[in-house]
Amino acid sequence: MKFIILLLSLFIAACSSFDKKDSKLVLRILHTNDHHGHYLADKHGQAGMAARKTLVNKLRTDIKEQGGYSLLLSGGDINTGTMESDIFDAEPDFKGMKKIGYDAMAVGNHEFDNSYQTIKRQQQWAGFPFLSANIFWKKTNKPVFNPLYLVKEFNGVKVGIFGLTTKDTPFKASHDDAKKKFIFAPIIESAKSVVKILKEKEKVDLIVVVTHVGHNRSLTSNGDIALAKAVDGIDVIVGGHSQEIINAEVHNNTVIVQALDWGKYLGVLDLYIDKQNKKAHHEYALRPVNLKKKVHGKRVFIASEIKADSKLKSFFKPFKKKAEKIGKKVVGRIDRTLSGDRRKVRSSQTALAQFMGEAIREQVKGIDAAIINGGAIRASLEKGKVSRKDLHDVHPYGNTIATVELSAQELFDYIKHVAKEHLLKEKADAGGYPHLIGMKLNFKNKELVKIEGLNANWKIEMLGGELKSNKRKFVFSTMNFTAKGGDNYPKLIDKPSYVDTGFMINAAMMNLMEKKKVLKTNKYHKHLKDLITFQ
Repeated sequence: MKFIILLLSLFIAACSSFDKKDSKLVLRILHTNDHHGHYLADKHGQAGMAARKTLVNKLRTDIKEQGGYSLLLSGGDINTGTMESDIFDAEPDFKGMKKIGYDAMAVGNHEFDNSYQTIKRQQQWAGFPFLSANIFWKKTNKPVFNPLYLVKEFNGVKVGIFGLTTKDTPFKASHDDAKKKFIFAPIIESAKSVVKILKEKEKVDLIVVVTHVGHNRSLTSNGDIALAKAVDGIDVIVGGHSQEIINAEVHNNTVIVQALDWGKYLGVLDLYIDKQNKKAHHEYALRPVNLKKKVHGKRVFIASEIKADSKLKSFFKPFKKKAEKIGKKVVGRIDRTLSGDRRKVRSSQTALAQFMGEAIREQVKGIDAAIINGGAIRASLEKGKVSRKDLHDVHPYGNTIATVELSAQELFDYIKHVAKEHLLKEKADAGGYPHLIGMKLNFKNKELVKIEGLNANWKIEMLGGELKSNKRKFVFSTMNFTAKGGDNYPKLIDKPSYVDTGFMINAAMMNLMEKKKVLKTNKYHKHLKDLITFQ
């Protein structure tokens, strides 16, 4: 079906010029993505699933009164992000989604931070389909998630819906099941196969794909734009994974939408289908869920306040109470905010990463150098009192500290590879961006020529085409996730000297904070500009 591109604003969609009275069907697609455990409103009263339910109910009622229909979809990644959710394996989140009335969700890569047994339990809590047409069992090559697709009929118009998951998942998931049990097939080939079935067998009029592959592309996966351009017949892509605002872009007659993350917005895509030729026209809006801005020092709503649904709010109370009891313990204080802004930690060296690095080296003695990938940092550490929850939010995964002994050549080759793949590429917002701990790098014409110990008397450098070092062996550290090849880092787990210490990075930060009592942050900012230099 062919779509007409409309000029869209961020919050209010412009009206198209066609006569809505001649439309056969109005289908309203409501959507969110990258929830990451945020079932509760934040400390400023923003977002939260209870307010989302109120908004969803209103938008459903409105379209129904107009004679239309609605779908509610999620672009995936329900798991991993807040202590309030993680300690329950996202039980309140999935049960909350069921109460709101989600029709389906794409399977996200962070669903695989858990075992497959946990995923099955989450499916039971949710009560709606988990969709991914490109994940197969290694042993049987059969689809892991069933049904493979959905077909829904609205007043004679058949709509086919299927899901896709980023092919990067085995490199991004915290649990080994992703690598050991499943095949993540290429999304374009998988999509072509399902589109053919929907068109030829099911005779659908409209195809909606709910994806967790990213808007442009991931490191090894095509994204929504490539999908739309390569696969004819897709009418709508409801996206996720890259955590962006995508305001109804059109590529190859496919409308692509994405609603940032954490339930901050509810996307509203209205499709009008002409009676005679079934061409679809659209309008799009992003509805903020109690988001606020500062005006004269006070936080005010950027749109009308949405009251929280009282029943859903009450349902969450026991979960919240238990999580608060665990998380409220204050473990120390910090004299200055350490930013964990997503864009910063995925594109530049940060003081927060240096704090994490110190915690790792305090927990496991004798580490010469370490790397923390930017995707491991998920929140800022705010000035003032620091609780267990605050530290959990910085790194909400169960990752552990891993070490390995490397020769000068091995360390140089490892850092050179990581720099080439994640540091020197002009790719913003990359989770693999390396934060350097205990070392600094020097490049000449974008070639690594020297690694030096930071506040340590060691170096490895290329001199006259030969590698020289004043130290023979190095103890290098990273988290078990990247040591296994996560984020496309070189694997270290096969090295004879590899050790997964079992110490969780969360716990290491808590131990350091409890030891220091008051964290003075000047030293974490001190050498940031010196860590990477170019000749």
